[in-house]
Formats: sequence, C-alpha cells, structure tokens
Amino acid sequence: MQSHQKANGFTMIELMIGFIIVGILVTIAVPSFITYVRNNRLTGITETMYYNLQYARSEAVKRNTTVYVTFITGSSWCYGINPGSACTCTTPSTCALGTVSPANSTQTTLSLTNVSNNQLKFEPTHGATYASSTITFTLYGATTNMGVDVSPMGDVVVCSSTVSGYNAC
Repeated sequence: MQSHQKANGFTMIELMIGFIIVGILVTIAVPSFITYVRNNRLTGITETMYYNLQYARSEAVKRNTTVYVTFITGSSWCYGINPGSACTCTTPSTCALGTVSPANSTQTTLSLTNVSNNQLKFEPTHGATYASSTITFTLYGATTNMGVDVSPMGDVVVCSSTVSGYNAC
C-alpha cells in the first residue's frame, strides 16, 4: 500500500497571485498616505500659527502694550512676535516673544490677505486688531490650503476649504 503525503507550502502560482495583490494594495495606498502626511504637515503649521496668534493677543493684554506679529511671505516664510515694535524674523534675537520658520521639508508657502505692512498689531486693551485678516498656508504644487482668520476684535479661527474638519475660509 502506497502512502501519499501532501506537501506543505505554496505553489508558484499562489505566491505570484499573493505578490500581485500586495502590489495592487501598495499602489493604491501610497498616494493616499502621501496626501495624509502632507495634510497633517499643513494642519500642524496652521495650528501653530493659530496658537502663536492667540499668544500674541494675550501678551498684548497682559503686558499692556501693542504686540506685533511681523511676516515674511512666500516659500521662505517666517514670522516673529514682539512687544512694542515690529521685528525681523530673519535676524536672530530681534523678536522678543519668538520666531517661527519652516523646516525645508514643510513645502508650504505663506500668503496674507488684508494684512497692512506685513504685520498684525494686537492692541493692549482688548487684544483687538481693528482689521479682518487672513494668513494662508498652501502646499507646493497643490490647491490644498489652510488659513487663520483674525477678526477686527482679535478673535482667531482656523479655516480651510480644502482640508476636512474646518469651516471654510
């Protein structure tokens, strides 16, 4: 009587089908993952701006002096926060309350709407700015953007028409 034992393992066809399925899944997942990472980077930069504007407003009231947030726009953007006068974010130690610049990998640009002389001024009595302004970050080569709206009374809100979870700008 002959005994046949079944061999354990995969056939070459089963392995090839498995590799094809994995390849298809990776092809579908990678672009979504890249978009996810870029949107999270954009969200982080925008929310940092939001918190820094809230900080500048509270410092104006606390110190009883006008606090300036001065911007340099474009792809090599930065901004600085200083009490009493404008500062230059590209010059070390001129902004007493801090500066923010992007890392090279952030791949964003900064633009301003209704910001006079590239600076916001929070007044000391109520933290008001007396103008409605928007600071917008946009991803390179994409239409994805997020903004921070500042009301005349100094209220600060994050907004986006292209990233879900935020009110439209």
